[in-house]
Amino acid sequence: MKRKILDIRKYLLEIRVGIFLVGAVLLLFLAGISIQEVSFLQGTYVLGVKFDFAEGLKPASPVRFAGVDVGEIKNVEVDTSDSKPIVYVQAKIKQGTKVPRGSRFFINSLSLFGEKYLEIIPPKTIEEYLKPGEMVEGISSVPLFTIMSSFHQTMVKVDEFVQDGQVKESFKEIVLNLKNITEHFEEIMRDIHQGEGTIGKFLYDDSLYIKTEELVDDIKAHPWKLLHKPKEIRSR
Repeated sequence: MKRKILDIRKYLLEIRVGIFLVGAVLLLFLAGISIQEVSFLQGTYVLGVKFDFAEGLKPASPVRFAGVDVGEIKNVEVDTSDSKPIVYVQAKIKQGTKVPRGSRFFINSLSLFGEKYLEIIPPKTIEEYLKPGEMVEGISSVPLFTIMSSFHQTMVKVDEFVQDGQVKESFKEIVLNLKNITEHFEEIMRDIHQGEGTIGKFLYDDSLYIKTEELVDDIKAHPWKLLHKPKEIRSR
């Protein structure tokens, strides 16, 4: 009798554990549906995009249209059959999201070193929309290594240019000329402050101001002098 009771308790415990596991799996499945937004529940269509450089884009990366999540990357493949490798990207787009023809496709990142995603920017004017399965040309970004390499080459050329003997001599002459100009300018400013020179006398000599004021007063008192012409002396 006791053995039967133990067997029943064991059986009930196994049932409880089974129900708990089934419930946990069901919850995980529902969470996956809500978080990942499974495509077979929503419905999607595929657009193809060609790039020269994929910049780390990979399957399951987000796809954004005008900054809004509208799908994910389905597949990324590299075709090396031609002389130049081409990256083909398949993007799954939610049904109901119409992508206008003429939109710009490029690879962006969520931050400076964040996750890569496919950005779609619509044109200013919309005439028609892309059809499912169409292939479009994407805007390929320049690899960071290429930018750094170009910068390094530029700096090497600048260094070679600066190290050239003629350039050094020319640069020294420019510096000396600037120094002479600065010293000459300082002398002029010193003369001005001391009331010397034409500009200094004009600014600090009161006699020029007094004579100018007397001339203006004389013209105001005798305006006819401006119209008076002295008689020419005729030679006999």
